[in-house]
Amino acid sequence: MGWLERHYQDPTLPNIAGLTIDGTLTWVASALTTAKLTAVTTVGESTVPGISGVFTRQVTMQVEHAFRRWLIATGKFIYGNDDYIGSDRDDNRYSASAALTYKLTRELWLKTEYRHEWLRSSVPVSNYDADVVLLTLRAQR
Repeated sequence: MGWLERHYQDPTLPNIAGLTIDGTLTWVASALTTAKLTAVTTVGESTVPGISGVFTRQVTMQVEHAFRRWLIATGKFIYGNDDYIGSDRDDNRYSASAALTYKLTRELWLKTEYRHEWLRSSVPVSNYDADVVLLTLRAQR
């Protein structure tokens, strides 16, 4: 937990200041089930005139359950807020997903995921809903 401040030499850019919270809390409910709560705060720069940056806060709740050592289900919910400093724009991002990981071998994993994402902005034309389906193959050594 902390406080972030950025001061700009350009007088047309407003300063960025705010509370930051970064951390992870993990609860091991059993040998097979884990719940994780993560909070992250970041500040991104902007190239848009008059906007000094984007103050982003994101909270993630994830639950993972191993049916077997090689078959893992994951449920995740994400809430994020993007505050554009120097503008009235304020975005609220949401994401809910379910994934299944099948470990073929130690080096080769197959993962499928369905995710629904939506954004609600103070700028109405920026709102959207999206459905994402992923099939990934992970090779590691």
